[in-house]
Amino acid sequence: MEVLKKLLNAEGITEFATVDFERLTVINPRLLNGKPGIKSAAVFLIPYRHAGMKEGGGFNVGLFARCRDYHLYANGLFERIIPTLMAETGGEIYGYADSSPIDEKGAAATAGLGFIGKNGLLINPVYGSFVFIAELLFTARLEEDICHCDGGCGECTACVDACPAGALKGGYTRERCLSFISQKKRKTKEDCEVLKANKTVWGCDICQRCCPYNKGAQFSDIAYFKEGFIEDFTPQRLREMDDEEYASFAFSFRPRAVLEENFLTASGEYDIIVS
Repeated sequence: MEVLKKLLNAEGITEFATVDFERLTVINPRLLNGKPGIKSAAVFLIPYRHAGMKEGGGFNVGLFARCRDYHLYANGLFERIIPTLMAETGGEIYGYADSSPIDEKGAAATAGLGFIGKNGLLINPVYGSFVFIAELLFTARLEEDICHCDGGCGECTACVDACPAGALKGGYTRERCLSFISQKKRKTKEDCEVLKANKTVWGCDICQRCCPYNKGAQFSDIAYFKEGFIEDFTPQRLREMDDEEYASFAFSFRPRAVLEENFLTASGEYDIIVS
């Protein structure tokens, strides 16, 4: 679909595919209520890692958390491109990113945009795993245009060996993942101990930094993720944020107190008392 390619390329998005909706797995049908007749999906990847991004502050904070909220970027993208696409295809078009009715990683893999690695992340041949997944669902029937990805982890166990919490041994275990633990509102004593041991505040890129696919991956051309990037993520930087700035980052789905406690825990100054 040439108009889709033109619109996405203008946004700095080059990895996308169209796929029949019947081939995808619906995991949250509630989000499709009142939206009958979905026939096709355009699945695309939003790269967010820029060249020269420095991650300072002395704490383990995922790159995605240092960038401005991709949910806000995706919402703006949908507003910019959906009217043009609707004029081209007719019917209705619905955009999703993260909070989606479908299994997004599975959809991206089905569309040939990458493979799901041993770290549980989608790995794209061009951008590696530093991508967000989004999709447009069409009531119009689009010609299926699927990419082809022959990559895979093979015998590589770099991420499995590097994960300090052992979350990847025997397959991905979400409850042991530092990123998942850091985002919990209520934490156990064991949760606090593992965050402290690894100085983790929010998210974790350990399994991504050691992945061979990321070492030579291309960087993003989307300026949004470079603007407002938090290089030195520290307790002081968090305190300096006003409410408007705080709301512009993905971690704002939790109250500020959660990050404050994580900083104290990671620095060894505070242990959350578990009742």
